[in-house]
Amino acid sequence: MNMLRILTFLALCLSLACGGDSEPEPVETTEPTEGAEADPVESDPTTSGVRTRDPSEIPVAPKPWDEMTPEEKGHFMGESVLPYMKELFAEYDSEEFGNMNCGTCHGPDMQARNFEMPAPSLPPLHPSGSDEQRQMVEEHPQMVRFMFNHVVPAMRTMIGEEEYDAETGEGFSCYFCHPHAEDVGE
Repeated sequence: MNMLRILTFLALCLSLACGGDSEPEPVETTEPTEGAEADPVESDPTTSGVRTRDPSEIPVAPKPWDEMTPEEKGHFMGESVLPYMKELFAEYDSEEFGNMNCGTCHGPDMQARNFEMPAPSLPPLHPSGSDEQRQMVEEHPQMVRFMFNHVVPAMRTMIGEEEYDAETGEGFSCYFCHPHAEDVGE
């Protein structure tokens, strides 16, 4: 699968976590997928097929993110975040994400941009409740559940951000990594 398809796939998943309550919270499995006779990612739209991690498995930054130097952030990302996310994504789809690296999320121009997020190379996302967001959820339910139930909460925990609050618009959401579609004219 090419990079554009991967990024589009990720964007579709993240759109559910962008705030709002237009979609019910997905139900997730706590069972590992290894040894399953049917591929739950393909056969069960109510799960992403990824086991639920114990909170103790999720790495946490050694101090508040905004107090870390760029070097400390880079070390934590390389030594803790990337290995965790690579394992998580590979469990979801090892063929697709087995070679995950920094550029998967930060983009090909990551060094020139000093790894700043949101990454312009990631697909812009539409707000929850919009027709475009609903279409994304309908077309890719397992990936949306994977991102909503695993990736967004883990990343939020790793960098010590608060959960997104739809009433205030504050907290960690998919827009930490993805640009707003409205901001790029989509």
